Amino acid sequence: MALSWWWTLPIALAVVLAAGAAYVAWRRRSRARLRRSGVPVAHSERLTGLPAYQRLVRRYRAALVGTVAALVVLAGSAAVLTARPSTVDVVEPESYKRDVVLCLDVSGSMTEVDSEIVETFSRVVEGLDGERIGLTLFDSSAVQAFPLTDDYDFVQERLLEYRDSFDTFGEDGQRFWTGTDLGDGASLIGDGLASCVLAFDGGDESTRPRSIVLATDNYVNGAALLTLDEATGLAVDRDVRVYAINPADHGTDASPDPVAAELRDAVEATDGAYHALDATGAVPGIIDEIDAREAGLFDGTRRLVVTDAPQAATIVALLALGAALVLLWRFRL
Repeated sequence: MALSWWWTLPIALAVVLAAGAAYVAWRRRSRARLRRSGVPVAHSERLTGLPAYQRLVRRYRAALVGTVAALVVLAGSAAVLTARPSTVDVVEPESYKRDVVLCLDVSGSMTEVDSEIVETFSRVVEGLDGERIGLTLFDSSAVQAFPLTDDYDFVQERLLEYRDSFDTFGEDGQRFWTGTDLGDGASLIGDGLASCVLAFDGGDESTRPRSIVLATDNYVNGAALLTLDEATGLAVDRDVRVYAINPADHGTDASPDPVAAELRDAVEATDGAYHALDATGAVPGIIDEIDAREAGLFDGTRRLVVTDAPQAATIVALLALGAALVLLWRFRL
């Protein structure tokens, strides 16, 4: 048990002492005034010596002492409550949450739709609760825009900055291409996806389910270190599910798009799912699929928890108040 505002106790004690001193001074002046203005009565000792009178005086004094004691206890309890009694514990909370990395292809063929995709990412984030979110951009090389975090205000701010950058081709917001053009070729999907898989922390010991939301048209230009199948194989080895959003899927059931079909087969091999960007159920579908994964148990950050504990002092104060009121009423004090 600790007192969060312990400094209120000396203040309360000083107030009580000052009030007591003022009361004593007032009583002395009152008695002196009564002596000067009183009428002398002869042989009053005959009355005060009667056994019945003595008994009444003893009862009155006992009631007075009890009332003063109850009021002292009440004041002390009030002072303790003012000092805010509390318990202090260091806790390491357990929680069941997921990790989600947003993986965005920023190659030339995606520039015109990346703003819409970032808006889609923003809506995905709005539908999540408690998950950690990260963002990685890639073209011929990959750049981590921000690591996994559960600060959703920060995530939304960064996404809006990248959206403005895509809308204005880098004149406003973050320069989306910075660091993503350091390799040979462009839109190296396998390398970009592999970088997103490696963006998860905790290694093999992590129990948090991991998901990637990959936005790409799957048009590769250059020799990547890893193919799409090799990257999705890495995702499978690390138990990462990939959910793809393709803005360039214009195929139909009668005439399927082979590039889109390749992307679909690859992500479905990770037990993920595939969506065309213009599909009406793309965003809620991805959110439902991520939520459907069994959340993993993990230990949160250790925190100092202060819990108010006014119960004992409150009960004592109420009992003291009740006793004082009964005595005041019974003996007309």
